[in-house]
This record gives sequence, C-alpha cells and structure tokens, in this order.
Amino acid sequence: MRILTPKKIGCCFGVNRAVKLTEEALSKGVPAYITGELVHNDTITRKLSERGLREVKSINDVKGGTLIIRAHGISPEERAKVETKRIEIVDATCPIVRQAQIAAKKLEEEGYQVLIVGDKDHAEIKGILGHLSDKALVVANHKEVDQAKLKYKVGLIFQTTHSVELCRDVVAEVMRVAHEIKIINTICADIRKRQEDAVKLAQEVDLMIVVGSHHSSNTLKLKKLCHKYNKNTIQIENSKDLKPAELKGVKSVGIIGGASTPDILIEEVKKKLRKIGRK
Repeated sequence: MRILTPKKIGCCFGVNRAVKLTEEALSKGVPAYITGELVHNDTITRKLSERGLREVKSINDVKGGTLIIRAHGISPEERAKVETKRIEIVDATCPIVRQAQIAAKKLEEEGYQVLIVGDKDHAEIKGILGHLSDKALVVANHKEVDQAKLKYKVGLIFQTTHSVELCRDVVAEVMRVAHEIKIINTICADIRKRQEDAVKLAQEVDLMIVVGSHHSSNTLKLKKLCHKYNKNTIQIENSKDLKPAELKGVKSVGIIGGASTPDILIEEVKKKLRKIGRK
C-alpha cells in the first residue's frame, strides 16, 4: 500500500504560537483560564487541560490568575471587559486573524458594506463582527448571498480558514449587484497551501484520509474539498477511528491534516496503515 502525504504536515504557525504561549503561561504555576477551546483539536485541548488550563463559560467567571485569549480572537468589547479585571492577559490570537479584524474595520471606515465569507457561529467571525460599528453580512457560500441586502459598494473579507473555491463563487454572486467591490484576501496562506495539496493528493489515490477534529472548521472544509475530487474520502480524529474494512482493495492512500492537527496524529495514522497493510 502506498501512503502519500504533503511535504509539510502538522499544525500551522498560528496554532503552534497559541500552544506555545499557553504552555509558557501554565509553566508559571498560577491559575490559567480560557473561554472555550484554544484551538479546535481534542488532543491539544486535553493535553492543556491536563497541564492545568481551566475552561470557563464567561470572562466574568475569571476572578484572578491568567486569561488566555483564544487563537480565534475576541471583540474589543470583550477585551475592554478583561482589562477592567486584575488579571494577566496572554493574547494567543492568531496574527492572521488579527489582520482580518483590521481589514474588516478598514473597509467599514472606507464606506464599504462589509461582507464576510465564513461561518457566522464561528468564534473568529464573532470576534471580527465585534470590531465593526455597523452590522456586516455573513455568508457561508454563494447560495446565502441575499442580493436584496447588498449595497452598490461592497467590501469582502474571508474567514481565515475558508475554502478558496467557495469564496470565488461568493464574489461572482456579489458582482451581479455591486457596482464597486473591494476584496481583501484574508485567507491564511497555510490554509490555501493545504487546500492545494489536498486537491492534488485526492486525485492521485484510491482513498483520501483527512485527519482532524469534527468541529474544526478548516478540517471540515478540507474533507468537503477532497470529496469533490475523490468520493472515497473519510475524516478521522486519530488512528483509533481507522477501520480495516475501509481499506479493502485500497492500493494507495493520501493523508492530510487540518491546521490544528499535530503531526504526531498523522504519524500514528501512517503507522496503523502500514500495520493493516502487512496483514
């Protein structure tokens, strides 16, 4: 059985940075809190929890110690609330997400109606919306574009982990109405490269495996993208999810991980594939 992976696997820069900052905070021996997952990966979440990171429902639940700001960022309103407390702040917001926040505000200040392509319920999008004075439009794909709500001057940004293909379709739909469009490409370069690698691999193998959490936005999009080019695509969180029956008759396997999937999980999947292949 041939096992193919991209040259670069493992977590992206933003995830590695967030984990490093959190581990440094935990090493100081003071209570550390976070309002949700640092990144969307159960293995990372579990390991940080074992080291003492405590997840709370609200900033109001933090009474002291250190607050870790998630990689997805927060709104200025939430930031102001944190700064009124006598606690240390460790800002693990991904620099690419921060750029998206700045881009959205810039478009608004230039008089554009801001349209964000992404998941309206995602923490990153909520944080970006919090940086705006006016209500922005948020769509996941071109089918959600309501032309009646569009103005003639529209500025677009994208969730940093969104699918490039989906974004192209949204732009085409907006062009039907808007007379002036300004686009700031806020999709992370690492994400774009993963998507390109995924498409290439999916077309070369019998089975495509996407490794990552089932509640990771970028991993879910990778799976959807791979499935478009290879119907025999599955998503697993780790090697334990891999079933021998799924490999029946398979001579080549492609593996790719989401931006928050540690390289050790990819290696474990490769190891199990080799073990199954020897039977």
